[in-house]
Amino acid sequence: MRTSALMLLLFAAFSLPAAAQFTTPDQTKRSTPVDIPNQAPDMVCFGEGPNWSIQLRQGEARNIGINEPDSYFTGKFVWVPDMKVWTWQGSNSKGNGQNLTVTISKGTCVDQRKQQFPYKANATLPAGDMVSGCCRKLKPGEAAVGPGGDIPPNQQ
Repeated sequence: MRTSALMLLLFAAFSLPAAAQFTTPDQTKRSTPVDIPNQAPDMVCFGEGPNWSIQLRQGEARNIGINEPDSYFTGKFVWVPDMKVWTWQGSNSKGNGQNLTVTISKGTCVDQRKQQFPYKANATLPAGDMVSGCCRKLKPGEAAVGPGGDIPPNQQ
């Protein structure tokens, strides 16, 4: 009888997924980023020192070149619930190895000209510069990434 009970207990312990054995449901919910497609608004983020500007949408981004051509990226927004931020991560559409990461949080941001914006950003630009700045939602009719909001065919 004891052997049967012990075998049943061991079977139950080994049949649970590892995450379920060592975390509570609340910990599991908070510990991993969760994809929430189409919830992040199309945005433009920008800053100074160095000057930078990036237009973001789900799936696509454009790094607006300052003294260089624009560069285009494919990637996505991911909501990180325990940090309450959106992270956009992607790689250059031309496959040249450049990456782009932007982390956006809700909160008042004041730029160098003392204008207020509703979002703050930290970004790692393609050249490796780590910068911070402000973001806002794109205005109606404002090109989200390229003409018509899509990556131009010659840039893919």
